Amino acid sequence: MAKDLAIKKTKLDEIKLKSKKYLLGNYSPYDVCFKYGVGELLFDTENKQYIDFLSGVAVMNLGHSDADILDALREQADRLFQTSNWFYSEESSNLAEALIANSFPGKVFFCNSGTEANEAAFKLARKYGFDRGIEKPVILSLKQSFHGRTLSSMMMTGQEKVRTGFGELLSGFDYVNVNNEDDLVEKFEKHQGSVSAFILEPIVGEGGIIPITQNFANLARKLTEETNSLLIFDEIQTGMGRTGRLFCCEHYGIIPDVMTLGKALASGFPIGAMIVTDEYADVLGVGTHGSTFGGNHLATFVAFETLKIIFGREILDNVNGVSEFIFNRIRMMQNKYSIIKEVRGKGLHIGVDFTIPTKNIAYECLKEGLVVNSTAETVIRLMPPLNISIERVDEALNIFDKVIERFNK
Repeated sequence: MAKDLAIKKTKLDEIKLKSKKYLLGNYSPYDVCFKYGVGELLFDTENKQYIDFLSGVAVMNLGHSDADILDALREQADRLFQTSNWFYSEESSNLAEALIANSFPGKVFFCNSGTEANEAAFKLARKYGFDRGIEKPVILSLKQSFHGRTLSSMMMTGQEKVRTGFGELLSGFDYVNVNNEDDLVEKFEKHQGSVSAFILEPIVGEGGIIPITQNFANLARKLTEETNSLLIFDEIQTGMGRTGRLFCCEHYGIIPDVMTLGKALASGFPIGAMIVTDEYADVLGVGTHGSTFGGNHLATFVAFETLKIIFGREILDNVNGVSEFIFNRIRMMQNKYSIIKEVRGKGLHIGVDFTIPTKNIAYECLKEGLVVNSTAETVIRLMPPLNISIERVDEALNIFDKVIERFNK
């Protein structure tokens, strides 16, 4: 009797089939399903180990399954999840106080994600423009930027591909080339008297990990002050210690009028925040904006614990030490491999720009047990947890080196 040669389905096969059957096909995931994580390590359904140099796209800044974060989650879950913004919340007021104490004097609005924080910033900027009597307010942003997937954040995003296929969207936006001071001046002159805000990522993330130059940042601050427009820093990806300071704006010595946060604010638990300086804190008054889950007890308590950990464990010192090690190692690789064009970034927000497309490089790293991300077609993003050890980083970069050597041939 012939043997049954049917191939047994793996757990991953089952998950893929179910995902294709029931989930919208708006993502293109790699052929891996992670089952659990510890620190900077991830394990898939076959218990294969990976070093996480993506951190959930700069979300898991304290790594996976941090004991103190889990304790905080359980502690607050035992008490209260949600009551709504019809009532006061000790947890949200404590978090707001901590954020203001470590950023700039102002007020905080809580929501559920980074893109919702940018949505709030958009509404604030538009209302501010109308309040000033501007008939058609204009918001400027950077051409290579990414600010989210809602209609307003899509329009603030400077990448045309994000808006393609949706027809006529919101008006009142224009885009500036990254670090092009002449273009920035030109756009302010073009929309003279109509600019209500300029939003920028201090390090352009999805667009290729491009830090804003000090001169460009200074000019942005100068022009917004001269035109009474708002300077908005999108720190959704750069905030919470990713660049070696709690917020990236600290590197520039600039206080923005508005700052948006998300991603790592609550160590993976969904939350977003918009911080507004006192001068503009009354623009969005009662009833002009809101969020059902925004500022809920659980998210804000975990975010408060995250801040305590960042300062209590001297996480920022580790970021700066590990960052120097990574930059030195990548520059050594650059001397060996002609396909590495440039390494750039701050802290542990690092981009390695290649002369070739990097999607296959990311995939080969994954097969070797290193999770990285390809962005802007030719850039590999390196964003490990902020508390990772030098020893683990060395192990990860050995894998990265091995993979690059194959492609360099």
